[in-house]
Amino acid sequence: MSKKVLKADKNAISTGVTFIEGCLKEKNIQNKQIVQTLLTSEEVLAKFLESASPESDIEIEIKGYFGNLSVQIKSACDAFAVSDIYERLRVDEFDEDAGDVIKKLYDKLFADTLLIRRNKGKTIVTFPVKKSTYSNLIYTIAALIFGILIGFLIHNFLPAAVGKNISTLLITPVYTMFLNFLKLIVAPLVFFSVAYSIADFTDLKALGRIATRIVVFYLMTSMIAICVGYFTYQLFPIGNTDLAVAVSEETAEATLQKAEGVTISIKDTIVGIVPSDIITPFQKSDMLQLIFMAVVLGIAAASLAGKVPEVKKMLGILNDVFSKITSVMVKLIPLIVFCSMAKMMIAMNFETLLNVFVWAPVIYLGDILMIGVYVILLALFAGLAPNKFLKKYYPAMTSAFTCASSNAALPTSIECCDKMGISPKIYSFSLPLGATINMDGSCISLLISALFCAKIFQIPVTPSVLLSLFIAIMVLSVGSPGVPGGNLVCIALLIPQIGVPAEAVSLVMGLYPLVGMMQTCTNVTGDAVVSAIVAKKEGLLDKSKFNS
Repeated sequence: MSKKVLKADKNAISTGVTFIEGCLKEKNIQNKQIVQTLLTSEEVLAKFLESASPESDIEIEIKGYFGNLSVQIKSACDAFAVSDIYERLRVDEFDEDAGDVIKKLYDKLFADTLLIRRNKGKTIVTFPVKKSTYSNLIYTIAALIFGILIGFLIHNFLPAAVGKNISTLLITPVYTMFLNFLKLIVAPLVFFSVAYSIADFTDLKALGRIATRIVVFYLMTSMIAICVGYFTYQLFPIGNTDLAVAVSEETAEATLQKAEGVTISIKDTIVGIVPSDIITPFQKSDMLQLIFMAVVLGIAAASLAGKVPEVKKMLGILNDVFSKITSVMVKLIPLIVFCSMAKMMIAMNFETLLNVFVWAPVIYLGDILMIGVYVILLALFAGLAPNKFLKKYYPAMTSAFTCASSNAALPTSIECCDKMGISPKIYSFSLPLGATINMDGSCISLLISALFCAKIFQIPVTPSVLLSLFIAIMVLSVGSPGVPGGNLVCIALLIPQIGVPAEAVSLVMGLYPLVGMMQTCTNVTGDAVVSAIVAKKEGLLDKSKFNS
């Protein structure tokens, strides 16, 4: 940490900039980052001098933690906002086109980086110099470990009633509020993101080509996932016939009720894409229906771009608004990781956990193998370095693992794909679509679960049985019912087709939350890999950003 106190006089700017430059060079910061920081520092110091009295002090502090580095400048002066810096720079003096370009540059320098607050009569401005790619991972892993530890201690050393109250009154409300916030933001985020990305296309034929490529790759990875699931089960053919007597009709009742009336028809899935009204898709966060409406709106906006450009501009503004809300929400992920882990460990029944424990590691192995397949596909089809991808995408994988929901992980996934250099024209369409139809992790867990149950109930797995499972799982991966514990419902729908009683789902219900976390992580990783491959093939990937 370095600190310097300046007098608010005419030499403050040059002295302050020189001090900051010297500190950054000592820390071996790249020249590009130094130049950007010095430009920002100069404008911030100039703004301070406008309202600070000559006898005031201006404090400059260089702070660093977990690989992050930031500059903090504070002084006893009048409060100001980022917009005040724009006014001082007189952006409006330029013509409209030049003004827009300059304003975007200023947005990058100031609006997206400056944090301005008041404390004890002083205005404090903080802005980053360098952001560590590992700081969020450190926070998240620490939150995960701490959550598991706290949950374990509460479960084992406090009375059950006390533990339940802690979970119900303290932890669950925070977790529920975050999930509710996600449900609130996901539908409009997806809708405006897809609509604006399509409106931004001047060539609708290119849009059709991109959409076709995305869907084809999603179908291909789903087929590969089923094969990976079968290969994994052949390595570890789990299933003990003694478990058949442990099937509990009472335990499975809730899941079976959810499964009643749920169909796995491709026809019904396709027909259901077109909503009967505008409101219901937003209320239910029905991704396929939202994407359909967004595509229609985006195409209409693109075709009207010459006559009514305000429509496209409005979509862009709304997309920016919900993206900004999302970026703030993503910063809360470590807190939610803690709540999720603590909540799970407090409620964990270890007898149930041990009962069918072997089922979970086999599915985890299948998911890990599938992630290995993804990085091979990334290198094979796009020539991209897997380590660069994993380095930039791990926050989304962590978010998916914690929330066990592709939709919940969508905001983080969008942010990570943007940082990888994937064009919004690709990820704003491919990620919401993938969260709905690309369920590779689910394909793996469905096949392993079906074969696991078949062995318990001594059902012969013939080639015709395997074929029926393959077809049914492909359909389920596209039209998975949008209900809580959706994959459990899918298992209850799948296993009767091979002669296993649906009540057998009760065997795996206790461990499903653990499995659901990993399969969701696999699902979203597949979405991002396909997005990167298609972006590379379409020339819509910023390789310098990807490799940075």
